[in-house]
Parts: sequence; structure tokens; C-alpha cells
Amino acid sequence: MPVISECTPDDIAAIVLKKSALTGLHAAIDHDYYAPSPGADDEFKKYLEKRITDADFKVLVAKAGGRCVGYVMGWIEQRPPIYRKRTVGYLSNIFVDEACQKQEVGEKLYRGIEAWFAHKKVDFIEIRADARNSAAIRSFKKYGLKELSITFYKQLKAF
Repeated sequence: MPVISECTPDDIAAIVLKKSALTGLHAAIDHDYYAPSPGADDEFKKYLEKRITDADFKVLVAKAGGRCVGYVMGWIEQRPPIYRKRTVGYLSNIFVDEACQKQEVGEKLYRGIEAWFAHKKVDFIEIRADARNSAAIRSFKKYGLKELSITFYKQLKAF
């Protein structure tokens, strides 16, 4: 059974590989929207290296046999003063290897980041999910999240 722990600098390379796999899953939904930029993996690695010591940023990893099999990333931000509840925990990039998905690793990662958000006293948690990703939507509802908004987008043609 995988063990959940805080990310260390030694985990970053494995997380970058998992992020690349996650990008591939999203690209299968919509290649144009989710196509990574050249150098995306290196940029993500640098981003993690910079943010990993930030008190309002957290990455948890799931390890089985010393190998990373999943991760979740989240951070805390303050919304503008037009909102009554302003401290939001943004959950991002939850990913679990397919071989471990039946072991409730995703839920353990989610519960771990949720506990961190609660400890940090956020007002609510927010996560974006592609409307076409039914598995993610089912999981988030199972974890107690509710639908809040719909994001619309339109790709403009180059002139």
C-alpha cells in the first residue's frame, strides 16, 4: 500500500515525469487546448524547485516500494476584498499511476492536501476539472466537492 508523504527535493524529478503523464491524459481529451509548450517539463521542474519551500505551497507524494506512484499539488491565495470568504486553497495536479488507482491512492492524496488546507485555515478549496473528464469529476464529487462554475473558452484564429 502506498505511503503519503511531503515532497522533498529528491522527489521533484519523479513528479515532473508524473506531470508529463498527466499532461498526456489531458491532451487525449483536447490536444489543442492541453498541448504543452516546448520545455514545459523543465519549466515545471524549476517552478517546483522554487515553490517547494513556500509556506503556502504543498506537494504530497504517494510512494510504493520507494517509487513515486502519484502526487497532489496545492497552494493558498487571497482573493480580492470584494469576497467575504477570501482565503482559498487551490488544489492542482492530482495524479496517480493507473496500476495504483484501485488502491484509493488518489483519495489519500486528496485527504492529505485537504488536511493541510484545514490546518492553514482556508475558507474553501477550489479545483478546476475539464468537463469532459468524467473520472475526475466523479472522484471530486466523491471527496465532497461541489460544482461551482463553468469555464468557457474560445480559441481565436491567427490573423
